[in-house]
Amino acid sequence: MTAEQATVVAALIGVVGGGLVGVYIGRWQVRDEAVVEHKQWLRGQRLEAYTALLAAWDVSVSKLIDLPPYGEYWTHQEATYQGDLIEATEESIWNESLQIKEDLRKHLERVQLLGPNIVHVACVTLADTAEMAVQTVRRVRFPLDEAAFEELHELQDRADAARTKFFSAAHQVIHTPPSPRRREPALESDSTM
Repeated sequence: MTAEQATVVAALIGVVGGGLVGVYIGRWQVRDEAVVEHKQWLRGQRLEAYTALLAAWDVSVSKLIDLPPYGEYWTHQEATYQGDLIEATEESIWNESLQIKEDLRKHLERVQLLGPNIVHVACVTLADTAEMAVQTVRRVRFPLDEAAFEELHELQDRADAARTKFFSAAHQVIHTPPSPRRREPALESDSTM
């Protein structure tokens, strides 16, 4: 092989090699951009779902705790209601709590679908707390006494604690910027599902 042929071969190798490296780097950059764009979209979806769940949670807990009638309203009902007031009240609480639980379930499921696992676990805590709240409200007997008010107060405290746990997990997820290569172990771990 002559020096001229060696130069041509070396130039061809350089052109082909440089072209392949350029294609690889270009594909890598496009893939990274797509990953970041998807993570930004998912982050927006999560933010929307998390805030909707928090708003629904606040409304649902408030409604559940206010379901059992008390005070002047209960006194008025006792004086004017024709029929079994306690049975009618318990049936009303049962039906309304079922509707509240169903409305909240839709928000919980959306958040569980969007994840990640750290939020899913906090969402399960919210769901369990909601179920416990519904059962607690359904167990309340009338007329409300001091023990019932104390139980409802404790229910509010448990609901607030579950909300705080969810908020902390959601905050951690939302405030982690998207990156094409970084995996956040705390966010992507296979914790209990």
